Amino acid sequence: MKKSTVMLGAIFGALLMGCSDEEIANVETSSRNAIGFNVLSNAAETRATPTTPDNLKNTDFDVFAFTADGTAFMGKVDTNFGHDGVKIVYKNGKWDYDDANDLRYWPTEALDFYAFNPGTISEDMMMNYMWEVSGTVQKISYTCIDEYGANTGHANYDVMYAISKGQEKDKNNGIVKFNFKHILSQVVFKAKTEYDNMQVDINMIKIHNVKMGGFFTLPETADGTGSWSDPADLPSEVSGLGKFTVVKDANITVKSNTTATDISTTTPMLNRPQELTAWKVSDTATKSKLQADNAKQCYLEIACKIRQNGVYLLGSADNYGTIYVPFGDIWVAGKRHIYTLIFGGGYNDQGEAVLNPIRFDAKTTGWVDADDKDVNVQP
Repeated sequence: MKKSTVMLGAIFGALLMGCSDEEIANVETSSRNAIGFNVLSNAAETRATPTTPDNLKNTDFDVFAFTADGTAFMGKVDTNFGHDGVKIVYKNGKWDYDDANDLRYWPTEALDFYAFNPGTISEDMMMNYMWEVSGTVQKISYTCIDEYGANTGHANYDVMYAISKGQEKDKNNGIVKFNFKHILSQVVFKAKTEYDNMQVDINMIKIHNVKMGGFFTLPETADGTGSWSDPADLPSEVSGLGKFTVVKDANITVKSNTTATDISTTTPMLNRPQELTAWKVSDTATKSKLQADNAKQCYLEIACKIRQNGVYLLGSADNYGTIYVPFGDIWVAGKRHIYTLIFGGGYNDQGEAVLNPIRFDAKTTGWVDADDKDVNVQP
């Protein structure tokens, strides 16, 4: 497990770590002539349902198969992005065809298989999650949504893919083995205070100027690494420059400078992997929040109340104040990124520090002799 800590401005540090991989052992048995499937997956969590070795069988996937010359043997060739694979589901204790009419038998030549999970897509996510599959090109088009924004009612998908090339009926008793890999990054926030006499009440956190989606191109081999790209012919809000809401209308109290309080660990976000460029507050060209937006620089917007020794430093008993914090990192596919906010700073929308420490200036004058006086010590 790789760990690294990043200090972001004056407000917090960040701990970045990759989650461990787990496998599902579902060794299937099948006729040597019928194409069967065995599925492995990395463990990951989503806001909707955690995908773990125990519940992967509650999902399904679409599978395609091509011969060496690119002929489609399973599924239709999707060249304009669609959902035309053969659906595979877990039933009767094994992975099987959802529709018995889709059953395929092994041909005499080898096949290259590609699978996409989940295979079932809700109506309101049809345009957000599609794939283009042929014998030469395999891409996933995916656009994340702000689950607390205007498009509510559903969650982002934990999108995965799998590749199994050069498969023949004499391998693995006719079973195609898929090891699914995640194409998105998982993002989680915690928080603590800088001093033990501070308390922070959090209402809302947003991340601004992040890419919402794009195209993920599958790698050439199962053990390779795929890549994300931006659709050149689509506006930025589709390709994905936007904002994600971490929490909204929450009432999270943070009052420890040693133990971090969970903010979104039970509801992590799924985001497109990308490099985030932090807002450069020190640069006069990007001093304000508006300038940061124009420069596509990333920052956090936090609605909160900050108290020290019971006295409000930000906000009031009836209202939340807002601070902005530069935020930058590299999100990696299949990794769980955990950030700990350390409250004790931040900026307003003009890039000026919100919390100003009480300082003192002291001086003294030089010693001056008082007027001489006689003191009689005679009896």
